[in-house]
Amino acid sequence: MNLLVVRLSSSRVAMWLLGGAPPDDPLGPVEQDVDAIRDDACKVVSANASSCTPKPPPTTPPPSQPTDSGGLDLSALSLLLWVLLGAAVVLLIVLLVRRAGTSTHHRHAEDDDDDGDDVVEERVVAIDRSREPRDWRAEADEHRRAGRFRDALRCRYRALVGDLARRGVIDEIPGRTTGEHRLQMREVRPGVAARFDEAAELFDGAWYGHYDVDATDDDRFVTLARDVLGAAEARR
Repeated sequence: MNLLVVRLSSSRVAMWLLGGAPPDDPLGPVEQDVDAIRDDACKVVSANASSCTPKPPPTTPPPSQPTDSGGLDLSALSLLLWVLLGAAVVLLIVLLVRRAGTSTHHRHAEDDDDDGDDVVEERVVAIDRSREPRDWRAEADEHRRAGRFRDALRCRYRALVGDLARRGVIDEIPGRTTGEHRLQMREVRPGVAARFDEAAELFDGAWYGHYDVDATDDDRFVTLARDVLGAAEARR
């Protein structure tokens, strides 16, 4: 049987399987399906007919298509979003720090306002450098020795105003009245104003009121001036 198959395969059947007509075939070439003939021949000569079924050609996966993102680069967009997020976080931190600093400044300003004396210490007052308080006191002592107590009180008052100006309390401006000095003292040192008023009244009575003054009045002014300067110094 196998010999017959071989002979058929090698002669006229082989030619027939290949689509050509036998040399002595009077009918000439025949239109045949070569694949079908090959399958039939394989089934004749092969013990396992299932092996004759032609295997489909291996399929190749279709080429991947680029994702249509509307022409945007997603990696660049993601980076931009991260940068914006970081900038927003930094801005938020800066705003919180500034707000905390502003609140602290306001609290300090309120504390300073509660103590009016601290604000006064920072104010700039006018000082007359043409003559120092020690010079006024030295002249007052000369007038006292000479019995000119009215002139002594005038010099002692000028020395007191000069000392207060150098402590940053009231202005020392030549020609300013005692009333202006007393008003300024009430504003900047209300706790010292009463004793300063008494000293100013003693000077006004002696200088402008032409009251009779003696050594007792001069001693009283010296005591009042010392108290005023001590109170003003204590409240610095």
